[in-house]
Amino acid sequence: MIDSKLPIYLASSSQRRIKLLKLMNLKFKTISVNINENIIQHESPVKTVKRLANEKLEAAKKVIGRGIIITADTLVSLDSIILGKPVNEKEAIKFLKKLSNKTHSVYTGFAVFNSETQVT
Repeated sequence: MIDSKLPIYLASSSQRRIKLLKLMNLKFKTISVNINENIIQHESPVKTVKRLANEKLEAAKKVIGRGIIITADTLVSLDSIILGKPVNEKEAIKFLKKLSNKTHSVYTGFAVFNSETQVT
């Protein structure tokens, strides 16, 4: 187990991310942050996930006074088009059909901040 004198916060409600941190035997708390996750036209997938992870981090820093904050964002790109988060089950099914049997890319960006060192 990683020994941290600072509390660790995962600014995500993603069950997959929660499971990954638990597999690392980390003691952490989850918090929710709300940001505008709109996709900016002509922004690359790499820039998009970095931007969104950092925006989530900035929102979490406003809520957390002291600690280590971890944020992430994941998106899927097909034929250079970023697929946003599906808004409902119908759209999720539509996305899955679009992706079926096609090569696509999945991008994840992470941001980690330590309040003691002020390093991101």
